[in-house]
Amino acid sequence: MSKKKKTMGMNVEKDISKLMEEINKQDFRSVDTMNDFMNKFIGKKLDDLPERTDKKARSQDLVYEAYEQSISKGRQLVKQALELDPNNADAYNYLASIEKDIDNAIKQFKKAIEAGEKSIGAEKFKEGKGHFWGIFETRPYMRAKAGLADCLNAKNETDKAIEIYEEMLELNPNDNQGIRYLLSTLLLGKTDLGKYENFIKKSEDENSAVWNYNNALYSFKKLGQTIKSEKTLMRAYKSNVFVIDYMLGNKEMPDELPRHIGFGDENEAISYVNDAWIIWHQTGGALGWIYNFKKKLLKFN
Repeated sequence: MSKKKKTMGMNVEKDISKLMEEINKQDFRSVDTMNDFMNKFIGKKLDDLPERTDKKARSQDLVYEAYEQSISKGRQLVKQALELDPNNADAYNYLASIEKDIDNAIKQFKKAIEAGEKSIGAEKFKEGKGHFWGIFETRPYMRAKAGLADCLNAKNETDKAIEIYEEMLELNPNDNQGIRYLLSTLLLGKTDLGKYENFIKKSEDENSAVWNYNNALYSFKKLGQTIKSEKTLMRAYKSNVFVIDYMLGNKEMPDELPRHIGFGDENEAISYVNDAWIIWHQTGGALGWIYNFKKKLLKFN
């Protein structure tokens, strides 16, 4: 994730956190008192809210600020944040994000996970299972889990990454972080497709490029080039016509991944190919299959 995109997300979260804290301070005795409170913010920015003074909250705000600064300034802010709250998981997430060495990043993400578990507490951790991310206090922990899994995946430690992604979906079935998409692709890359088959049954209504193209490749792996496989590939193609050209190298992948993704657009195709390219290339005959498929389409159109 680019620093700009990360900063935007952090700023939104910071503003919501501050607003929620102000709301929690109120004693709404009627709808009118609540409306009066909310009307105070009409035409104002959430930045106008008073700075939070609680140590834990102030520590988190320093980390939010760190993402907006240079790395040297960010390090200083994160150091201050950890002095205020040694269990600030996002402080370690930040340190992991600026690491150039993947093994050092892994160490920081592990520290973040440990800090997150302490910050949440065993009782709240148990109570919140199934609703993580919806609970603001769990977000730094979930970011740490995702960061660690991404690093392990980059090191080809796929089984470990899969295990973490599966744990995350148990904690947050709503999957606000989009973990299911990458997990689907990783499971498809396994020799034993049993876990992939069980996984996709849970999300039959999905209609993204990830789901459709993964299902097409799954069909090819199981059945070869059959009528059924061709139908699944046609469905995938109709959901996103750009994927095949990027997969075959007819279109060059950009240096940076897109910030925003829409169903059926080129950004969705780029994102999918970035994650699934290796699996398609490792599946014997798969690239030839989609090449011939595209060739036939061009011939008849």
